[in-house]
Amino acid sequence: MPSDRDSQERRKMAIVQILQEEEPITQQKELVHKLLEMGIPATQSSVSRDLTEIGAVRINGQWMLIGMYDIGLFERVARHVTEVKFAGPNLALVLTQPGAGALVAQAIEESAWEEIEGTVAGINSVLVLTHDAFFQTLFSVRLQGYLRDGDILGDTKGMAWRVTRKFT
Repeated sequence: MPSDRDSQERRKMAIVQILQEEEPITQQKELVHKLLEMGIPATQSSVSRDLTEIGAVRINGQWMLIGMYDIGLFERVARHVTEVKFAGPNLALVLTQPGAGALVAQAIEESAWEEIEGTVAGINSVLVLTHDAFFQTLFSVRLQGYLRDGDILGDTKGMAWRVTRKFT
């Protein structure tokens, strides 16, 4: 018979698996229901505790993973970026949907991109610091790659992409 600790770890890993799926989870009771379907006993209070322990956050009404449990973190938070403004040779302001600034900043930091010296998170924005204009250009190209949509606007070095978000 599994111990309480084993049950908790199994439940946490199942929550991570559920949150990594494409279907958005908006309510803790949805997680409880999915866990019960998987044969894993859960209550709303245990799920709430587990969400905190695995570092999940709720952005725009949807539960999302941040940190070590998430693979492809920036790809998942890129949809929260609404606009990018460049100021001088080493500053970029990344505007986000309301409340997503810290999440996007953490994704950038955890991605450990060589061109980034650091970030400063706001509620709806992230100030990104690069070493110089060359690294700012690398950051811009990287962002455009992540923020491309499916439609073709033009051809950049053989790769078709379109950014519906505003780059200034």
